[in-house]
Amino acid sequence: MDAVAHRLTRYEPHLVSVPHPERPDDETEGGVHYHRIRIGRAYNRLFRKITRLDPCSYADRVVHHARSIRPAIIHIHNAPKFVDAIAARVPDAKVILHMHNEKTEMVRLRLDALVGCSEYIRDWYRARPVSARRFAVIDNGVDLAAFPAQRHSAAAVRELRIAHKLPADRFVVLYVGRISPEKGPDRLAAAMHHLDRDRFHLVLVGEWPKGDPDRSERVRYADALAAELKGLPHTVIDTVAPRDMPQLYALGDLLMIPSRFEEPFSMVAIEAMAACVPVMAVKKGGMTEYMRDGENALLLDGEASAEQIAAAMRAAAEAPQSLTRVADAARAMVEHRFDWQSVAAGVERLYDEVLGAQ
Repeated sequence: MDAVAHRLTRYEPHLVSVPHPERPDDETEGGVHYHRIRIGRAYNRLFRKITRLDPCSYADRVVHHARSIRPAIIHIHNAPKFVDAIAARVPDAKVILHMHNEKTEMVRLRLDALVGCSEYIRDWYRARPVSARRFAVIDNGVDLAAFPAQRHSAAAVRELRIAHKLPADRFVVLYVGRISPEKGPDRLAAAMHHLDRDRFHLVLVGEWPKGDPDRSERVRYADALAAELKGLPHTVIDTVAPRDMPQLYALGDLLMIPSRFEEPFSMVAIEAMAACVPVMAVKKGGMTEYMRDGENALLLDGEASAEQIAAAMRAAAEAPQSLTRVADAARAMVEHRFDWQSVAAGVERLYDEVLGAQ
């Protein structure tokens, strides 16, 4: 939302969101107006926890602010639960629901547009009882300025690996994402058991679930994954700030996406591509819309076994020139398709269509 708002040229953006820990609730920066809704502890305790009422809900506060600025368009990201409560009370605004995941909350009012981050997501909603005047696709984007246009030098990669206590002479397979069942890091761990432990090293970057396994399925999953990783050459890098991720991608010789579910889009994939790191993925969801096997990515069957994943990674490690070619093509594709400026232009075209419709 923020990346697009700062690149709009013909529309005045107002961003309404939850509070930011380091920013004021109301401010204007770079032509973007921010209104951050803060719901205090006293309100939560008195109404939500004690009375189970919500007389001045988040949606109510959005409506109050919307009425004060009288928007031509209300563009709601990934929150179908707010659509009816907001749209019915700001009837003069066109309403766009922009989805980045599969969610089952019902939307009763007719939308002016339902946008998916991929054709997969758009079609998922089109097949459900959602009424919209138009269904569209707007890609997610990446800040290309944050990523070097070429792969880090061998010396820079070696220095970075040493800083993270990684072996400098191994083929590093990188996983970036949630440590959760649908993302499939256990598939990757199982595959690593079929590879030479003196040649390959696995790096997992993502928040490792912590807490009571009796109360959390994700913690139980993480515990099982830790057991699967035992004895394998691997490194876990826990929570990483987004601003530090461009550098961390350079740790990998290959980024692997082993998802079990249908990926709506995969920001990790286009970020790795922007970082000139070759991507290998299973054929799931929206990723396949921009990945071309052997051209800008390496694709495996969605149900590939651990042995098949291991064989593909082994073959990739034995063909470094092919990996470089794939990575270069992927970077060029990201520059052409996923630059935030291109995404913002697509948003403005959609706004034009919505406002021009009779």
